[in-house]
Formats: sequence, C-alpha cells, structure tokens
Amino acid sequence: MSLAQLHYTSAAGFTAVGPDVPPELLDEAEEVLAAFPAGAFSLSRLGDGSRLLSRTTTDPETGGAYTHAVHLPAGTRLPGGALPVTAWDSPRWAQLPPAQGDPPPALELLTPAAGFFDRDGLAGFAASCGARLAGVLADVRGLCEDPGAEQVVLIEEDPADIARWVAVLGAALPREHAHGLTFTTYAERPEHALQQIVGTSPDVVFPAADFRVHRAADSGDREPGDRAEAAAPADPWAQVAAQIWLAGRPELFKRAAAQPSLHGGEFEAGPLAATALSAGVALDSRGRTEAAAWAEEHADGLSAGDWPTLLNALCAPVPGSRPDGELDALERLAVRIDGKVPAEALAPLASLLAAEDDNPAAVPELARQLAHELLADPERARSAAVREALAQHSALHAQLLVHLDELAPENPFSLVRLLHMADLVPGEPEGLPHLRMCAAYPQPGASAAGGDRDSTLQTVLRAAGVSPMVEPLVLRTGFRLVWPGNALPTPQEARWILGETGSDAHRTAGTYPELIRAALEGPADDPDVTPLAADLIRCFPHEIDARQLGALRLLEFAESLAEGRAGAGPVATALTLRSAAHPVEPTVLQRVFGLLARDLLAEQRPPGELSALARSADPDLLAAYDAAARGTALQDRIRTSPTYLADCFTAWTSDPGASPLWDDTRAALLEEVLRAALQHMTSREIAAVSDHLERAGGTHAADFRAWHRPGGNTFGRLARRFGRR
Repeated sequence: MSLAQLHYTSAAGFTAVGPDVPPELLDEAEEVLAAFPAGAFSLSRLGDGSRLLSRTTTDPETGGAYTHAVHLPAGTRLPGGALPVTAWDSPRWAQLPPAQGDPPPALELLTPAAGFFDRDGLAGFAASCGARLAGVLADVRGLCEDPGAEQVVLIEEDPADIARWVAVLGAALPREHAHGLTFTTYAERPEHALQQIVGTSPDVVFPAADFRVHRAADSGDREPGDRAEAAAPADPWAQVAAQIWLAGRPELFKRAAAQPSLHGGEFEAGPLAATALSAGVALDSRGRTEAAAWAEEHADGLSAGDWPTLLNALCAPVPGSRPDGELDALERLAVRIDGKVPAEALAPLASLLAAEDDNPAAVPELARQLAHELLADPERARSAAVREALAQHSALHAQLLVHLDELAPENPFSLVRLLHMADLVPGEPEGLPHLRMCAAYPQPGASAAGGDRDSTLQTVLRAAGVSPMVEPLVLRTGFRLVWPGNALPTPQEARWILGETGSDAHRTAGTYPELIRAALEGPADDPDVTPLAADLIRCFPHEIDARQLGALRLLEFAESLAEGRAGAGPVATALTLRSAAHPVEPTVLQRVFGLLARDLLAEQRPPGELSALARSADPDLLAAYDAAARGTALQDRIRTSPTYLADCFTAWTSDPGASPLWDDTRAALLEEVLRAALQHMTSREIAAVSDHLERAGGTHAADFRAWHRPGGNTFGRLARRFGRR
C-alpha cells in the first residue's frame, strides 16, 4: 500500500499534493493543516471519513510552519496494521518541502524510530502517570462510545509525552477504536482543535471547563473548572486496563481481546480482568469481582487447565478484608463450577469462602469430591496443584483423609495405590482404621498369595487399631485387600476366618456372601467344602437365600454320602435337593452326583436305587454314573474281578425300557466298558463270570453267554434287551 502525500506551508499553502488525493478534499485539508503549530503530530478526520496523518515542523527557510501529511482513505490503515501514533518519530517524514513542486515518490511505510514506542519505555511512562491513567482511559472510552463526548485535553511539557499517552491508550483500546482515535500532540488553541485527544503545554490558557482535562503531576495548579483526576472513575474497564499498564503487561490486552465478553460489549472489564489475574497481575477488589463474574458466566467455555491459575489468583491474599460484593461474586462462582472443575482447583476458593464465613462446612464436600477424583486417578496426587492445595489448606487435607477412610471398604486397592503414589497420611492418624489398613498393606497392586494370605489379613487387621467385633467394616476392608475383585478364599481359609471373627462381624460387614461362594465354588474334591457348608447353614440361617441354602444342603448331603449315612432313597433325596438349588454350581453337582454314582456302582448298592436311577432319566445324574463307570479305578476292578464284572453285567442289563436315557447309558457301558474288559480276560476268568451269574439265578448266565457270543447283540430279543434303542 502506498501513501498519498500532501506538503503544506503556512507561507505558500500546498506546495505539493499527491495525485491520489481527491481534489474536493483539498479545501478541508488546508483548513485542518493550517491550524497545526510547529511540533504538532496529528491524526485528523475529514468529512468523507478519510484521515490525515501529519507532522508539523518549522520551515528553516521561511521560519513558518511546514506540514508533511499522508492521506488515509476511509477504511484503510497504515501498512502492517501499525497504529498511526507509532509514526510520530519516523525518519520517513520530510524535513523540507519538495524543491520542484512535485511530491517525492509515494511513501510505502512510515516506520517508527527504534526504541521510542518499545514496551519497556511505554510501561515506564505509564507507571509515571500513576493515578491519572485510569481517569484518562475512562474519558477516552467515553470518546470511543460517543463521538460527541467532550474532548480530552492532556497537558504535558513535552509533546513527545502526548504521543506516548496516545500509544498507551491505543494499546488498551479495542483495535478498531485504537486506529480511529484522532489526536494532536500539541495545540496552541485547544478550543479550536478538532481531534478527540488534544495535547497542549502548561502555559497554554484555554476554557478548561469545556474539556476533560488531565494535567501532569508537576504542571502546576489546576485552573478553575479543571476536572479533579484524583477520584477513581466508576469505570471497571478503565481501572483494570490501568492496572495492567502499571504492571508493565501490555501484551495482555491482545490476549484478552480473544476472550468472549459477558454481554457482547467492547469495553467489558471481565475478560480483561480474568486474563490479567491468570497472568499474575494483581487487581483491586473491583477487578477481581469482574473476573469472578465473567468466569461464572463462561464456566462451560473454560478448559480444565484454565481454572487452577485463575482460582488461585482470585483467592490470593489481599490487604484488608474483601468487600461483600466480591465475596458474593466468588460464592456464585463456587456454586456454578462445583462438580465442573477438579477438586484441587476448587480448594482455594472453598477455603477462602469458609474462612470468610467463619464456617468450614464448604470444605467436607470439596474433600469428598477430591477423594473420589484421586481414587479414580491416583497419578493426580503427584500434581503440583494437589500438593499445593493440601499443603496450604490443612482443613481440606484433614477432611480428605476422613473421606478416604470412608471410601476404603468399598475399593481398598484404589486407596492402596493412592497411598503408595503420594505421601498423604502423616504418621499413624487416629480414628481412621481403614486408611491405616491400606497404608499397612505390604503388596500394593497385587493380592497376597497362598499361605501368605492368612498372615496378610492378620497384619492389616492389626494395623486398623480396632477389633472387627467393634468395627466390623474393617473386616470388609481386610477381606477385600487380601481377596480383591472376584477372588475368593479357599474353603479352608473361609473356615478359619469364620472361626476367628464370628458370624456377627461378617453379617455387619457384608462379607458372608464371599464365604458362601467359597463353599459353593470350592473344588469338588476339597475336604473342607462340606464342613464349611454346615458351618454356614448354622451361622447365617436368615441371610442365605433359598437357592444357596439348597446348594449348601446338597453339600451337607454329599458329606452324609461320603460317610455312609445318607439313609433311604438317596437318588430321590439328591434330585429333590438339586431342584431346590437350581441352577446348581457345577462343582456342587459334581461332588454330590459323583458320590451317589460311586454308591450305585458298589456291589452292595442301596436296594432299589439302581432302578430309581434308571427311572429318573436325569441327564446330569446319568452322566455322573457313566463317568464314574468309566473311571480308571473302576475299569481296573472290572478287568481283575470276574465277580464284579458279573455284578456290572447284571446292573447294566436290568430295568430295560425304564427310560430312553437309561437304555442308551447302559448299552454304551456294556459295549464300551464290559466288552472291552472281557478282551483282557482269560477263558478261565470269563468262565468264572458265567459261573457267578449261574449262582445268581434267573437268565443272567444265559443272557451273558448270548451277549458275549459274536453278533449276539445285533438283532432280535438280545438287541432289544442289551443294545441301544
């Protein structure tokens, strides 16, 4: 972008005008330029919305004023988006009028001189303005919002300071206003100036009552009618902007401009205040209140990483007490973000409000939230935010331990991981038994194994400092530490635990279901299963549901079978108990039906029970009978005992047609067990089988010889009697 130039002297008028300057603007431009005294640097608006940026010096040949100006059409800015005031000391301004009457080539860029508008220099100037800064900002804001507002007059000894004022103001203003703000660094007759900001010197006399006047601190007494700048303006935006400049952080204005405003206004204090606080700028109560209100309104738009810094800044110690308005804003913010931000981030705010209210009742709820968060993600305990929150807020730390102790019985391993991740428990706290147990657990992250489990349980129960008889929930915590997740004690361990602690503690702690499962899911050949079942029936008669009770009674019946005291009708008894316990755990069914099948395969089997088995047509019981008959020990006995083989033949040819499943089962055993055994017998042994069947009477011997003859079971009566259907 090239800049069209104008050159004007007080003696000769326009000496050169660029071809791009509209001719119809020259009369208005001349009126504007003629009013500038030497030393003036100005931005003026013309009637068509275009602007003149000009610099006026003394013509060395005539002693008159010489003005070099550039024309900025409406809607255009300086190249690179630079603010007009930054061209104040550019070396590209001409020192003399053009010699030939024609302007030099169009300027491409009005680059400022190095160092004049650097950040440190402007920050130092802003600091020297002190208390005046907020007032000037407030008045200039008024000019931006109402072009008809009173002009602002700045009185300084050096016009360069007026340029600095304009640069300081421009950095704070919304960008569009900063580019459009008109100014002059020096006016001999401020009452005739057309710019919004008018600079002048202390010796200039003008009707101050018509302006918003701001004098330098050492510029002498105020004239009658001057506005008093000492009183703080009722403009939160101006106050916050001033505090940002006084902190030397002008880069925050641009950062704040990217934040959403509370009500869509350009001069909202909230985004500016929140940005400043988060960047470490200390604000007064009004600024903190604006930041809290803005954060409340935009709570859903802030990321989790934004909250810790902002909340810590809002709650940082301040001199004196906080006004009620600020505390109300902080309380509304706390309610708005409760549950939305991590508990450690909310801790400073909760502690501040609790301290101000002289009531620590906000704190337990915050501690509860933090406890849940840390148990869900123990790694967070290592974060600086958590460590700082707990270190600075002892009430929060104490309440956190209380809530962790309360949550431990449900998921103690999460607490074990947390305690080994971070040093949260000082010494051995009193009255927190579950916390003490988790801290004493010797193997974080894994269950105790084998014979170590008993000693591990004893270790953690001792660490609780209270007996399970007094505080039964410690039993639950210990139980779940030693057998986490779905792990179960062995039947032997379950009997030991029940004997050591008694049933009442398990009933209150809610750990008796695991003892029941230990019995019902224990190995089918474990000798402790059946006595454990009897203990459970005796200890928890009202807690065991009907199905589990039926399964435990099946285990009791299994013990009576094992000891030979099952009584009459064991098949019917087993099936009746099984029906009450449906669906029965596989290991329970395997134990009971296995023992019953063993008795039914004995030579001295209970009278009539083989027929009861045949008629039952129960697939599980017949499968157990078939499996037992095919067992290695029984097959060895069949092969070595002609008498037992004869007994099995009699059993497996009895009750034909009692049930299809029985016919299939016995036929398979005849073919696959007995016939296979006969292949290993000598002729003498086979004859012994036949002799035994002869002595038994009936047709058993003849049936055996017919069955044993090759092809004897393939058709006719024998096929129906001995074979499958």
